Amino acid sequence: MIRSMNQATSEHLKWKASEGIFDLRDAVSSLIASYMTPKLICNLKPGTQAELIDYFKAFNIDWFRSPFAPSTWKIIYKVLKARREAMQVIKDALKKRKESRENHGDFLDTLLEDMEKEDSIYDEASVINLLLVIGVVSKDTTSVATALMVNLLSKNPNVIAELKREHDAILQKREDKEAGLSWEEYKYNMTFTNMVINESLRLSNLGSILFRKALKDVEIKGDYMGKLYMSTGYTIPAGWIVAVAPSVVHYNSEIYENPLEFNPWRWEGKDLRSVTKTLMVFGGGTRQCVGADFARLQMTVFLHHLVTTYDFSVVQECEMTRTPLPCFTKDLLINISPKSPK
Repeated sequence: MIRSMNQATSEHLKWKASEGIFDLRDAVSSLIASYMTPKLICNLKPGTQAELIDYFKAFNIDWFRSPFAPSTWKIIYKVLKARREAMQVIKDALKKRKESRENHGDFLDTLLEDMEKEDSIYDEASVINLLLVIGVVSKDTTSVATALMVNLLSKNPNVIAELKREHDAILQKREDKEAGLSWEEYKYNMTFTNMVINESLRLSNLGSILFRKALKDVEIKGDYMGKLYMSTGYTIPAGWIVAVAPSVVHYNSEIYENPLEFNPWRWEGKDLRSVTKTLMVFGGGTRQCVGADFARLQMTVFLHHLVTTYDFSVVQECEMTRTPLPCFTKDLLINISPKSPK
């Protein structure tokens, strides 16, 4: 996956550098769709694959807005149309694959193999829906998070300077300067980069709300004194649904000093990969977002290519609102140019 990310990111940034000003969120969405689509279904004809990429791009989370906004209904129409067309392409691909019995090593093969097991939870409809959901969600949330991260970086030159130092040091140690980011570099040489990503995700709060079900009575803020229970809180009865708003935690001044400030250094010395009760950007407990590692890796690869190869400036800052999912009221327009050789 990291090889595909490197290639797509490098090519898209090179293309965008020649275009001038561009919308960063749209650019990241396009690059993710370009390499994810063949990994989902790899034997489509070039024209059909291009159409499916366009359908994935059109079927996005922008529809989740206020029903009172006139533009909402136009977006919903486009989304429903894109969904219908994408599902038809996936359905046709599934039918041909089942008839041919050819193995292409993509995710469709994996799902077909599982679907034929006796105890499989998949049928044809769920396979089609899963391929559609992965194609859409993988690009949407990660492109929003990346745009917000770059917007925050543009206002903090000291953070950019530290990022460049870390990534330039990686380049200096690399034998092949043209090679993309390696898995080892990502795992072991990106401490400050992970601090930046954690802080960006904390502030962006892409997961607006989490739902959990109480399997038994849960006492909140109660106290035990020996065998006697002295309740000073309240009880969540078994079977009730609990809604958790991560932003309440992420913006809590008792947990994070100056919580609205973008400060990657607050993560210094902390475990940057573990899930905690104070950082729930990808959910919590055993039901974490399946795309958590994917999003972190893509954001890291993007940062690496951006800060080592280009100078960038924000032409128009993005503004975000929640309805309840994060939506942009303005595009993040940036301009990039190749760095001058030293």
